[in-house]
Amino acid sequence: MTSFSRSLTQLDDSALRALISARPDAFFPAPPQMSSLATRLTLPGSMARALRHLTAPDLALLERLADAGAEFDPFDATTEAEAGKLDNLRSLALVFGPDDELRIAPGVLSAVPSGWRVTDPVPDNLAELMDDLSSPERKVLETLAVNGGVGTTKAAAPDADPGTPIARLITQGLLVRVDSSTVRLPRPVRDVLRGHPPRTFPMTEPMEKDIDQDAVDQAAATQGLDAVRQLRQLITLLLADPVALNKDGSVGVRARTNLSKDLGFDPALLITVGESAGLIGRGNVDDTDVLAATRDALTWLDATLPDQWAILLVGWAASPWRTDTDEKLLSPEMHSPDARGARLTVLRHHGDPLSLFFHAPLAASQLPPTFIDTVAGEAQFVGALDATPAASTPLTALLDGEDIAAATRALVPPAVDTLIAQADLTVLAPGPLEPEMGAFMESIAELESPGVASVWRLTDASVRRGLDNGLTADEIHAWLDAHVLGEVPQGITFLVDDIARTHGSIRAGAAVSYIRSADPALITTATEKLGALLRPLAPTVAVSQLPLPKLMVALRKAGLQPTAEDETGAQLNMAPEPALVPATPSHLPRPTTVTDEQANQIIARLRSGEVPTEHSTGDTLETLRAAARGKRQVTLGYVDKNGRGQTLTARPLSVTAGQVDVHVAATDSVVRIALPRITKVVLA
Repeated sequence: MTSFSRSLTQLDDSALRALISARPDAFFPAPPQMSSLATRLTLPGSMARALRHLTAPDLALLERLADAGAEFDPFDATTEAEAGKLDNLRSLALVFGPDDELRIAPGVLSAVPSGWRVTDPVPDNLAELMDDLSSPERKVLETLAVNGGVGTTKAAAPDADPGTPIARLITQGLLVRVDSSTVRLPRPVRDVLRGHPPRTFPMTEPMEKDIDQDAVDQAAATQGLDAVRQLRQLITLLLADPVALNKDGSVGVRARTNLSKDLGFDPALLITVGESAGLIGRGNVDDTDVLAATRDALTWLDATLPDQWAILLVGWAASPWRTDTDEKLLSPEMHSPDARGARLTVLRHHGDPLSLFFHAPLAASQLPPTFIDTVAGEAQFVGALDATPAASTPLTALLDGEDIAAATRALVPPAVDTLIAQADLTVLAPGPLEPEMGAFMESIAELESPGVASVWRLTDASVRRGLDNGLTADEIHAWLDAHVLGEVPQGITFLVDDIARTHGSIRAGAAVSYIRSADPALITTATEKLGALLRPLAPTVAVSQLPLPKLMVALRKAGLQPTAEDETGAQLNMAPEPALVPATPSHLPRPTTVTDEQANQIIARLRSGEVPTEHSTGDTLETLRAAARGKRQVTLGYVDKNGRGQTLTARPLSVTAGQVDVHVAATDSVVRIALPRITKVVLA
């Protein structure tokens, strides 16, 4: 690390400013000196983040440098530098030194997943080879898969018994011989063992598609507004009737099925989106844990369509829920905060596997194919991508940290307040409907064709639903007259009047509660269906011990259509006050950014710090790890249990859990030394 520290002092201000921009996590708080910066840059977390910025060709070059021993000895990379292939590695400080004496920076190879290589080829007959594995051979592969992918065995030697499982796997290409005592599990084989198809990482950048952005945005807006409509329906349903949860806070299978039946679509995705956006939450109502709407949902319902869409988009992108699994909805097993960053990675490449595997191979290799496909499908549902797939303008704004609501406002046409009613009982909305108009249409009609322009159909059931929600025939007629262009067709007028003629013929009130009707036959029917819950007092009146709200529910379940009234006979709206629960919104990960002023201050502080010395204790751990990977001898200085200084020449075997195991060739023994006791490590 000492020479790496010195290489940082040789960077000019422009290169240092580029490094700050590329790896800002290493500069906050500002490092006091170059040696501190060198230590931070080689920390495993920082190095892992840097590696995620590499393309497949970058990683392939890094692997070639490692194979050539550039972790220990300089490598002549003049040809690669002239072709510009080193630019990304240098900008991220993953390599250092002159082009003709290039070295891999400390910590780089330690941060690469064990045994992972982007250049591992996929055998043509891999599926057949995996199917024909014997039990011992499969056990070898599975053991390596769960233990880092690299193993040590005498059976790896070229002159070893060719009949052993290890030798047969090497011959078939299912294992790679690293040296005479080490084997490595190829990445494609590991993919298959995990149940994934073997992946190929392209070495040439995929060609960009010609995109008609206006067409993309039009399709995205159509789909996004339909997602808004469905979320509005879900929230409205939860306001009226919260859903009881399982003991672990998840949504039960039966509850999800009932919601799907009531809504006409599976609400699983929208429940996760609503929970993430703070519109739907989980809480205790009347001593029961329920899924219900939040106070923020009431504000969202009153917001404009563009704002509703923008909130839905952000809620989906920030959702910590994995919907590509078979876990119970909102169960702890389904919760995964890392899904947010993984989702953004997929979105930056528009869900295109070729682009994803070229530009972000390390991140993509850790994502199940089902997750990538699920994110792409969900992105189309919420209007982030179209079917191409190509990014909509709101998605681009989200990824760039810009105003998403401004992007959605530019795409959503002005709301219309005039409808076109037709004789076939359909109503055409030539543009998006404001939430209030949309809610009214949802209460009296069925959506037949969603989109920016939508078609609704009035049916017996939909009109009856509106009347059940407290509307009267006169109110429906008045609303249609006010919003329909020209006269309302007679078919619609007759339909509303015909349903209203029998709706509300039974009148219910509190006696404890009672029902009354001018038609004795309806009273007889009600008492027969409700049995002991109703007692007739007269041909046109019956009373009940049930409170009025419960009596109304019982009558409706019996197939009757009651209307509540007060003591004067005036109609009552029996809709209960909504049960609201606290919101628990999620947020998008915020990347660290550096302003020009901050960069200037950091550079000035680094320039005023001390120059790194020739020896540093900070490189001990990484030198040991590198020596273990490269099977190199080191000279160790350490303090024994009696406090006496000792020197030992040995080969590190493993560096884990605060200790190092080294093999001493002189005595053919393994010695374990605690890392805090080591005072010096030098490659022999």
